[in-house]
Amino acid sequence: MPDVWGLAEIIVKLCLYLSVLTASGMMIVRAVFAAELQCTDRSLRRIVEALAFAGIAFAVASFALRGAALTGDASGITDPQILGILWQTPVGTALALRVGGLAAIMAGLFMGATGKLLSLIGVALALWSFTTIGHVSEDALWAQLLLLAHLLGIAFWIGILWPLQRMASEARTWPAAAALGEWFGKIASVVVPVLVLAGLIHGWRLVGSLVALVGSGYGLTLLAKIALVALLLGLAAANKLRFVPGLHAGDPRAARHLTRTIGVEWGVFAAILLATSILTSVFAVPT
Repeated sequence: MPDVWGLAEIIVKLCLYLSVLTASGMMIVRAVFAAELQCTDRSLRRIVEALAFAGIAFAVASFALRGAALTGDASGITDPQILGILWQTPVGTALALRVGGLAAIMAGLFMGATGKLLSLIGVALALWSFTTIGHVSEDALWAQLLLLAHLLGIAFWIGILWPLQRMASEARTWPAAAALGEWFGKIASVVVPVLVLAGLIHGWRLVGSLVALVGSGYGLTLLAKIALVALLLGLAAANKLRFVPGLHAGDPRAARHLTRTIGVEWGVFAAILLATSILTSVFAVPT
């Protein structure tokens, strides 16, 4: 059982993952589906701003908690010597990339159409920060790029949830929601297999054997995460094959089912990211 600093680290990491991935994902879908998202673009922009700002706050909090973990008490959160040492490590590099990336996302939002490129560069920096820390930071470049592809796929999926749910909840935007869901489904049919394959390869490289997968806390948590991903894939299949076509036909029941299913997807994504936070905070990789 982790101590109070360990529990705080798990919670802050969960908030960090949610804010960074959702802000990044919304920026990606805003760029890819600009025409379909015109009716929600102003709200979407405000949410991205808020999430990017929250992401910076959680990134700084996560960095400070590493200081507390080193000293074993609250003094490490503000101790300049401890924090200075941390800044020289990959933990400091990850913080710099996250803050820089999220700041670029926010700055790009205030620069009109020309700011989209800056925001997307910010997305790349913020997501790349996760490859500079932990076990993968010591791997070859191809392994880091594989993790980046996995994160881009997750962000893209999370990023579509709010606008699609919002548009499916109002009858006047059902046609736009159906068009958005249809386009997303076509792109996701390529993105999701890459996401899943990249995740499986990355997970197997960390665990290394079937014995470690079923005989260690790390492996069992990873199996729970895989089960949640399978549930998520089932929900996505229902959306693509039943509810989006129903919405396209103007069926109110399909609209209700789609909004509810997306609500469940939010919960499953939160559970997956909680499992990831536990994996990176509590358990050591099996040897």
